[in-house]
Amino acid sequence: MLRFTLASRHPEGGTRERFFYEWSILHVALMLTTPSPMRLFKRYAQHFNLEGATDDMLVYPLSSEKWESFADHWVESYQDVIDSVSKKDYVERMQPHRFGSSRFITSLSTSEMIYERSDFRSGGVKLIHFLKKDPAIAPAAFQQGFSGSRAEKLKKSVCARNLVRKYVQSTALDLDPAIFKGTLFELGDIGLYAGIEEFWFDSFADLARLRTDPEACAAIRSSEEGLVDAAGSISMVVNERVVWDFVTPVERTPLPAILNKESLEAAIDRQGYQPWALKTTVEA
Repeated sequence: MLRFTLASRHPEGGTRERFFYEWSILHVALMLTTPSPMRLFKRYAQHFNLEGATDDMLVYPLSSEKWESFADHWVESYQDVIDSVSKKDYVERMQPHRFGSSRFITSLSTSEMIYERSDFRSGGVKLIHFLKKDPAIAPAAFQQGFSGSRAEKLKKSVCARNLVRKYVQSTALDLDPAIFKGTLFELGDIGLYAGIEEFWFDSFADLARLRTDPEACAAIRSSEEGLVDAAGSISMVVNERVVWDFVTPVERTPLPAILNKESLEAAIDRQGYQPWALKTTVEA
């Protein structure tokens, strides 16, 4: 699986509360009743930033961009990313809506689960690190060190000491900005971060412990050398909400009605959504 991720925030003139309402309810309703995203996205999770997180609680600071949302879409191929923003049904239903800002951190990546507690279930408090690579090294060297020495140090000093419920690393892949031309994501920044790492916690208090635990913090800092540009890296503190998941065995969700051609949703979809002009005569 590939991960197509987007970090964003509320639009100019809007509010965080309004953005979260529209993104969590209206956007989800549109997704669930539009065939192409339901076919293409095998898992979709929304993340909402948690207020109360401050830089002194974190190894890497919060972004000056003040990102508030992190959308995580799982797809099977690069072509699926292209199709997900260009299919006619998606464009007609989603394009008129701008729930959030037109600014994004846009990334396509492959992921590796480094650690997972035996009783793990998705959701809850997460810390996301967006890691900028040391400019002196090549992308391949970053990937090797990220999944090698950094993973091993954090597995030993963070995961094995039961400080987190799960730890995942994602390494960025090349993504052509041209595929977003004319879409809602046209102004997204692509390629800023070479890696993304995610930590799941039991509570907000447990998240704060990561910064103050001497062994854990030392492992993170020592694994940066020659690998991570710490000054250019940022954090997000979020709550994860899995909207659907068609691939994880213990968390698999039912398929949506829109993919059942006999359903009411599919019948409505077959009527089409445009044009919006009301008819004044009845066709024979």
